Amino acid sequence: MKNENRPELDILRIISCLIVIVLIHIPNNYAYTFYMDLSQYTGYLIHTLGISVAMGSFIFISGFSLYLSESNRKLNSKEKIKNFLKKRFLRIFPLYWFALIVYLLIFPDTGRTVIFEIAHVFGLQMIFAPMGGDPIWTIWFIGIIVIYYLIFMLLSYLDSLKKIIPVSILIQAGFVTLNILFDLVEYRFFQYYNIFILGIIMSKIYISPQFTKVKESLIKKNKNLPLIIVCVMVLISIPLYFVLARYTHTSFLSNYGTYYLFQIVARQPGYFEVASAFLLRQLNIVLFLIGILSLLYLVMKILHKIFKKEKINKIISVVAYSTFGAYLFHRPIIILLSIIVTGIFNVNMYARENFYIALLFVPIIFLFSYGLQKTSDRAIALFKKRKHKKIDEIKEIVEIESPSITEKSSTLT
Repeated sequence: MKNENRPELDILRIISCLIVIVLIHIPNNYAYTFYMDLSQYTGYLIHTLGISVAMGSFIFISGFSLYLSESNRKLNSKEKIKNFLKKRFLRIFPLYWFALIVYLLIFPDTGRTVIFEIAHVFGLQMIFAPMGGDPIWTIWFIGIIVIYYLIFMLLSYLDSLKKIIPVSILIQAGFVTLNILFDLVEYRFFQYYNIFILGIIMSKIYISPQFTKVKESLIKKNKNLPLIIVCVMVLISIPLYFVLARYTHTSFLSNYGTYYLFQIVARQPGYFEVASAFLLRQLNIVLFLIGILSLLYLVMKILHKIFKKEKINKIISVVAYSTFGAYLFHRPIIILLSIIVTGIFNVNMYARENFYIALLFVPIIFLFSYGLQKTSDRAIALFKKRKHKKIDEIKEIVEIESPSITEKSSTLT
């Protein structure tokens, strides 16, 4: 079962990317800040909780999609591990290294140590972050994903949830120990870790024969019953999401005087207080995921009734294909476009009436990212082709220069 068959995941990836670009970074850094017009709670709901649900969605999709692919399960041989690492490496690091160079040029930080910058090269910045300094903006996400992928390799050996869940808890306890004893592992690793594990768990349930049997039995009773259940999930989870968001906002302010997790962690209120704060935020992410995925399932059912299924899925897939590059490079692209618009047209990007201009940057970001991703994939494909051709040429030379077994035997006789 491939990820293409689940367009809801692709739409969620697109929505998450748009939240980061349109609701978080553009109004925060490069255009009119509409948060000045909002109440404190609304600002928390859109901005602080918004970035959490967006990044949490990315990470949930990663865990879910990894386990969904049969080739990623039970990495119990050198060949399987090699193929997994190779595929992940080629998917992430070429564009990430390009982005890293760009970010180091645009956002230089003399406070970072050489060791910490080397850690960025290998995608290990989130392990060394507290001790080494602050990870580079935006691309800190790669530092989390790389570690989660390594953890996934270990969990892929395990057959059942009875093993996956306790082992994942032990792994988390190990990272907590590193944080307490050596000031390693940045707080965002813990903020999203359980969401990644949840993605793996839900994927395992989704592909299980038991889930298939339950779904088939529901359809036998009433073919509309799955849709009714999904509607109920939307009606319950979305209101609960807002109720919990209000409670979390009030609770954090009354207990810590802030609703930012990094500020709560910096105050060192105690392990159980920090853990409960993280769990509240994670529960909000889970409710968001239940609500939005259920809603997207219904939306896709409607769209498939109106348009051809293959065509609409293809459009969604193409846009989703651009999200990795859009996430990595949206800041540099926005900066460049802002300089061009301001310098050539003398437009004040921070004026309220010009905010729509910043929104015009969004399709440009996605188009550029699509081209960049396509170029990267073609370059990798060309490299592989040349490598295989070179190997074939070497084999051919060896076969020509080395006599066959029969030739050797006849020579000996």
